Amino acid sequence: MSEVWTGPVTYGQLSVLRSLETHGPGHRSVANLVSVWEVPFGVGVAQVMDAWLQLVAAHESLRTTYNLSGPMPVQKVHPHRPSRVPAVELAEDSFAAALRLGAEAAGEPIDIETALPWRAFVTTYQGDALHLVTVIHHVAADNGALRVLEEQLGLLLEGGTLGPVVQPLEMAQEQQEEPNTRSVRHWTETWGRIVPADRDPGDSGKRRRASLYSLDGLAAAQELSDRLKVSVQSVVLGVGALALSRLKGTRQMSFALMAANRLTPRWVPLVGSLNQFAPVTVTVDDEAHPMEYLRACYVQSMTAYMHGCYDVDALKESLREAGVPEKDPTAFAKHYNFLGDVDAEPAAGSALHTGIEWRPSTQRSGPNFHLAVATGKGILIGVGASHDYLGGNLPAVLAASIEAGLINMCKGSENSLADVSLDNLWRVL
Repeated sequence: MSEVWTGPVTYGQLSVLRSLETHGPGHRSVANLVSVWEVPFGVGVAQVMDAWLQLVAAHESLRTTYNLSGPMPVQKVHPHRPSRVPAVELAEDSFAAALRLGAEAAGEPIDIETALPWRAFVTTYQGDALHLVTVIHHVAADNGALRVLEEQLGLLLEGGTLGPVVQPLEMAQEQQEEPNTRSVRHWTETWGRIVPADRDPGDSGKRRRASLYSLDGLAAAQELSDRLKVSVQSVVLGVGALALSRLKGTRQMSFALMAANRLTPRWVPLVGSLNQFAPVTVTVDDEAHPMEYLRACYVQSMTAYMHGCYDVDALKESLREAGVPEKDPTAFAKHYNFLGDVDAEPAAGSALHTGIEWRPSTQRSGPNFHLAVATGKGILIGVGASHDYLGGNLPAVLAASIEAGLINMCKGSENSLADVSLDNLWRVL
């Protein structure tokens, strides 16, 4: 391709761009996703650089800028041109050092109107290639896309080649020709169920994250999933909502689930941003049976996920026509994200196993509560929150309560939610 191609954006791209309008120009770096991918032993720096540039050549989203001046964003796909991928010598041979490099690079916003939506580095130690570190803007890739890129990078480093790939412009054109009016209609009809306090919190306080890793917690979640024929992610959502309800003294709360929107095989390998928010309102009734409560959470979350692909501008207009003025359909205070596989198993001596690992955040806008979960040999439970919403060590308390709730609810001895203990006596806070 030797010329620029232009076209409409996908539903997922539009959702990211509208959400960034809420964050404002001073907080654009929240959209930068950091990845650290290990380089196989013996692979040279030049080979890693070349493999990354092959991925850039293959996937149009990595060569796309956006015209945001009009009422509707337009994506502009540029021809592939060689780009610089610097090598950075680290002071130590560690994943943590590479991650720090990525986090530092992610702190600077990426100008998606004029620049490529990524930054990349090859980390070295004593001259040997260790990792490919990338910072990619969320409009160009979501977590599903990052997994695709990691897999394809491994293929290229092993000497393989890439076949034909599907592109975001193809999806955008298909969505324009066959708009998903069913999902817009669903959200228009159910929008009134969202708890008003769980919309944009306007909270500019500092955020931080408390995380733990639990083998027993995952075993319990999987046992409940198998017993009830429901998903692990809905089990964790239900227990998380119960724990937050206890902590905040509220009976009902709305969460923005992150819909991956990769249910159709054609779009599974797409490198682009397909994620969108799918709100769910959970009611915690102390008299409800725990198993019936978890089943209800599953039905609600699956309904939300099935309607997770939609045009946020069309929804805004539909709500206006229905007499429900809506400034930003992407603004929610509480996020829930089931991330899939963990990036790596925690080291044996990590605080994640028996205590809590804390991580600061530069974010000062958007959601002031974020429950993020990933699985490996255990379950990684991360609770991010502002100091105003969960002060002191409450994010750690909540993460530990979720772990305890999974384990205790799995025992199946309680007849009501009120009887479920969330006391965690084995986790060092």
